Amino acid sequence: MALLSRAAENLFWIGRYVERAENMARLLDAGRRMSAIPGQRDHQSEWEPILSAAGCRAQFDRSYDTVNQRNVVEFLAFSRDNASSIVSCLASARANARSVRTAMTFEMWEALNSYWLELKQLAPLKPGDGRLAHFLEDVKRACALFTGVTSSTILHNDTYNFLRLGQHIERADKTARILDVKYFALLAPTEEVAGSVDLYQWAVILRATGSYRAYHWVYGADLEARHVADFLILNVDCARSLAHCVREVNEHLIRLGRLYAAHHESHELVDAMNQDFSNADIDKIFADGLHEMITAFIARNNALSDQIARDYYFATQPSTPQASAEETVFTSFGSDRQTTA
Repeated sequence: MALLSRAAENLFWIGRYVERAENMARLLDAGRRMSAIPGQRDHQSEWEPILSAAGCRAQFDRSYDTVNQRNVVEFLAFSRDNASSIVSCLASARANARSVRTAMTFEMWEALNSYWLELKQLAPLKPGDGRLAHFLEDVKRACALFTGVTSSTILHNDTYNFLRLGQHIERADKTARILDVKYFALLAPTEEVAGSVDLYQWAVILRATGSYRAYHWVYGADLEARHVADFLILNVDCARSLAHCVREVNEHLIRLGRLYAAHHESHELVDAMNQDFSNADIDKIFADGLHEMITAFIARNNALSDQIARDYYFATQPSTPQASAEETVFTSFGSDRQTTA
């Protein structure tokens, strides 16, 4: 029996929200690591590239006067005014999950709900208290647990396909944005391209995507900008590369097409993107501009998501239900202030 469009939409956005929470943690981890680069503090705020890559600098500036670790972490991790913060994403994922509770396994619900309850008890983080790295690892681990139990406990039918569609659409977007951090993280005037700081920043990009060791398995000990970009954009064996994510979206849309005996415009869009990656060359991407390629990809990926919503009769706007009264207690970063829905 086919899913109702509302249930399909909820599942799609559960996949997106859980993946977004994990990748916001990865973006913040990139900022944390870049802030450790010696000699960079007088050049520019090491947290500015994180806001720019996240695509929410304007919203941040409306609420905060200063770009620093405390404010950026509060905004991207804990702010309920930011719909893409870690807390907001997990709240929305849980609310969507409650709407389709019967479509999920007990293990899926428990993985999501137990971490939510744990997060509610989190004591305020303080800049310099050494807990930020541990918090970000916990977020990544909790999201990975949900992804793992989903794959191993749920029927691989349309329910699974809509979850995975959301996950890989979101993963592609955030891998592109994490990669674009390097564009915004300008080198100091005294630093050279391929110098120690430049290479450290590329290593941060790999670590933020969880691809550092996998990269070295493919390319050995050498760390080069073109190799990092090639790995995260074109290598289909890298689980977070753009090409891999597009291939996964294509596969799940094909499965849905078979289940529902229907071929939609979204199938055509993702097939074209898949073909473009098959024919792409990293040297040409660098020649044309890496940032420009990433910007164009994010726009195409968003258009694909919108088309999926139209093809499967989702609501016009993304599903972002407000948390209930029991889901309101969160301590902000470096403050005892509590935010409520």
